[in-house]
Amino acid sequence: MEKVIEVVKNNKLLVAATVTVSAGILYKTISLNTNKPIFEKDVVYVADFPGINKDLPSYSPFVLKVISILEYCNIRYEINTTGDLGPNPRKTFPYIRYNDEFVYDSYFILEWISQQFKHVTPKMQQSIGSGGGSGEMDQAIDHITKRFIDQAFTYLSAYIRWVVPEYNEKIIPRLLSSIQNPIFRSFAHKAINQVSIQKYKTQVGNFSLDEVVSVFKSDLNSLSNLLGSKTFIFGDHLSMADISLFSTLAQIYYVPVDTPIRSILFENQNLLNYIQNVRSLIFSDAKWELLKQ
Repeated sequence: MEKVIEVVKNNKLLVAATVTVSAGILYKTISLNTNKPIFEKDVVYVADFPGINKDLPSYSPFVLKVISILEYCNIRYEINTTGDLGPNPRKTFPYIRYNDEFVYDSYFILEWISQQFKHVTPKMQQSIGSGGGSGEMDQAIDHITKRFIDQAFTYLSAYIRWVVPEYNEKIIPRLLSSIQNPIFRSFAHKAINQVSIQKYKTQVGNFSLDEVVSVFKSDLNSLSNLLGSKTFIFGDHLSMADISLFSTLAQIYYVPVDTPIRSILFENQNLLNYIQNVRSLIFSDAKWELLKQ
């Protein structure tokens, strides 16, 4: 018990923020639905952060990646931001609920979707599932490129936007704009900031901002060169690597907050065209706007 008290004393801000955010989510859940939630059969429910995504369907590239796959393959889905979807033992997003089955982490969710719906989504196997081609080399390049984007490039992008105070002070309030109570909003902001620092700083390392920007620029220019003048990474066919790259670049492109990495992105016209190409292939304008609400 003494150790618990000591931990609480040493982490007052984080504890208070966590309790406040939890209370806010609980309040929102109770106020929106006083009964046990009803989940439709054969609908994929995607858990996302609570809040309003006023700039794009999700402020998480990993959630957007799952949404993009489901939309592209015309699989019935709903986004859940109320916190009542079911157990989340990993405390991360996204996770999905399908009937009574739960799948965690976007990597395993995409694998599950590929297996669960392959009989009704042949274009996933023809296009996404094979890296735009039928050869093993295409599949290998697609897999390695996707893993690089998910595990390195995305975290560099997130570090600058969510950890650096100069920028997260402008971005986080956009996510929390639906929270009317200023006290709840303030504590939620601090909680997100604490979690972001712990998560992204661990992934990126103890780099200075200039070093992070320098690495990001090298990575982005390499991806721009890889794309070249092609519509997608593998030419005319969408791949899993495209889904990952689009979901990360969309966070920079559609959130109107000036950052060093946004300026670098806008120097690469082929990537700007690429973002538009992927979005128009997957989402209609009406659906994109609907998902932002």
